[in-house]
Amino acid sequence: MFLHNSRNGLFRLLLAAGALTVCASWAKAKSHSHSPFLTGPLGLNTVPSARMDEPGTIRTGISTLAPYIHTHIGLQIAEPLYINLRQTAEISNLWESADRLDPGLDFKLRLARERPYTPEVSIGVQSALGDKRMAGEYLAVSKRLDDFDLTAGLGWGRYGSAGHIPNPLRVFGGHFSGNRNLDGETNNAPYDWFTGDEIGIFGGVEYFTPVDGLSLKFDFGADEYIAEQSAFGYANASPWSLGFSYSPAEWMSAGMALQGGEKIMGRVSLQANPASWPLRDRGKEPPAPSYSLMKPPTENLASAVLNLSETSTTPAQVGNATRALLSEPGENVQAVQFRLISLGLRGPSVRLLRKDFENATGPERQGSPQEIWSNTEFNAAFSADEPKNEIRQNPRITLSQQNKLSLAEDDTGLLFRSSLLAHAQAPELLGIMTVGGAFRLNIADNLAQLEYTRQPSLFPVRGDEGLFAARTLSLDSLYVTAPHSFTPEIHAALTAGYLEEMYAGIGGEFIVRPFRSRFALGAELWETYKRDPLTALNLGLTGEIGLTGHINAWYDWPGQDVTLFARAGRFLGGDYGVTGGLEKDFENGAQLKGFLTLTNDSDSDLHGNRAQAFHGVSLSLPLGSAPYIPDGSTLDVSANPLARNAGQNLEKPVSLYDLTKPFAFDHMARNWNDIIGN
Repeated sequence: MFLHNSRNGLFRLLLAAGALTVCASWAKAKSHSHSPFLTGPLGLNTVPSARMDEPGTIRTGISTLAPYIHTHIGLQIAEPLYINLRQTAEISNLWESADRLDPGLDFKLRLARERPYTPEVSIGVQSALGDKRMAGEYLAVSKRLDDFDLTAGLGWGRYGSAGHIPNPLRVFGGHFSGNRNLDGETNNAPYDWFTGDEIGIFGGVEYFTPVDGLSLKFDFGADEYIAEQSAFGYANASPWSLGFSYSPAEWMSAGMALQGGEKIMGRVSLQANPASWPLRDRGKEPPAPSYSLMKPPTENLASAVLNLSETSTTPAQVGNATRALLSEPGENVQAVQFRLISLGLRGPSVRLLRKDFENATGPERQGSPQEIWSNTEFNAAFSADEPKNEIRQNPRITLSQQNKLSLAEDDTGLLFRSSLLAHAQAPELLGIMTVGGAFRLNIADNLAQLEYTRQPSLFPVRGDEGLFAARTLSLDSLYVTAPHSFTPEIHAALTAGYLEEMYAGIGGEFIVRPFRSRFALGAELWETYKRDPLTALNLGLTGEIGLTGHINAWYDWPGQDVTLFARAGRFLGGDYGVTGGLEKDFENGAQLKGFLTLTNDSDSDLHGNRAQAFHGVSLSLPLGSAPYIPDGSTLDVSANPLARNAGQNLEKPVSLYDLTKPFAFDHMARNWNDIIGN
């Protein structure tokens, strides 16, 4: 009954959140001793702690404490940073529709690790961008003493509405000490963070019992439910709670608590780490090397061009090609050198000594990858007489199963969509271009309900996604791209055709990626033509023409295997803004990403709510090692706003940043042990 009730998104949200944790079904996920609190991040029962998950951990779950039910998807995207997408439903009965849906973006940032004599320290913001009623900030410290984990903290906004002490930040100016509105129809924003005349004190303790997976929790908070008292006369309980948390399996955690002797809190969460995903593209035996000699080998050197596959690391492929090259006639060759090629782009050259390689890969393993590294030369320049690549990569076919859901919809509760895409690519035709395309099979969705909950748009950007999803089979993309490398550090590409499901167009991209730098800069410009979802295979065009372009920047975060990215420019709808985010790559080929977009335009719904900030997360899991599945195939799950018009980017079919990842010095160094093989 509730599945067709748009206000009952709570239940569908839980089901879809479970899809994001398909990785939680494998038993090798790392065990976590700490567990979430009420709204998702790690903590006690109703208050947060300073604790963090293992990097890469994904958590999804549902919790309830009157008058709200919270559903969440959280990512430990880097060692000190946790991001949480949450939707809070005001609901009095599990089988009734929610009276109010409050989406929000939360985060927690660790400021200091726990040391023998000092605690772990973290700050957090709930509803950093989201509903004002649920907004609050905190500073938490946690210290482990044998089987006890102690937490204390200061809370602002919702976490400090008890007003125990004056705001200590008032010494920095009147901005922090002014009265703070704890409710309202406007969204919370950075201007509101850590403000308010008074703040609260919270704390508690968790005891890890001798029973494996069982802990007891006691806490006291500073949330007086002031907004709820004013809005509907809510009678809140005393702010203390006593409960337990239990993990019957490494991928599951559940808890209950009694608050103030009057109300019951319940929580269930699933957790896993994509690093434990059993299927993998990278890390398995690299594909057969695709290389050709530049010139006949001499006594000292054999030079070749090496076409790289995206399903294996560059060092693994260099090692595989070196092994094959040294097995050919030419016993006197003392060194090998490869010019790296990725979809026609020419990267740096890698030169290594035969003696070092054979010592490290021989039966006695007298050498090591580190010894090979110490004598390896990287050259980020072209030689004047160097010939171009003489071989072509083979055509390839990949599959991707896409599952999209949206947790941040205050008018529909939850939107979801599932599709299967079959991609084909013929690289480097005629030596100058690559042709690619994809068909999309739409499996299931609930986007048709948008006609009842969204204001119609005369010129939809992605607001008509429901019409595209209604077609069972469509041409997703059909394009031609011509990449070119000016130097191994400067690349460009021109692309034209049906670029993605909703847009055709023509445009180009440019990137500067210095070999030994953690920074990369780029730019792109596209003229787009809106596709018509009411024509066969969505091949027709509506006549709407637009211009979109961005300046792009990337930075590899040292020690985190995380890339920070930012882009600024003009979106598909003609609005302007910025997008920032983080992307984490795993050794097995999995990828985790989170983003935030701010735009000068806004989307609205039938209730008059308007949003200028959009955020989301995505997870891509490799399927290439499964039987009968092509290498490079993926299972993709994302939690992003669907069918929106503001702040929308073009989903370009080819990314220069992704194509040049195998060329990066950081990629070489991080994966260098792969050069000797398994």
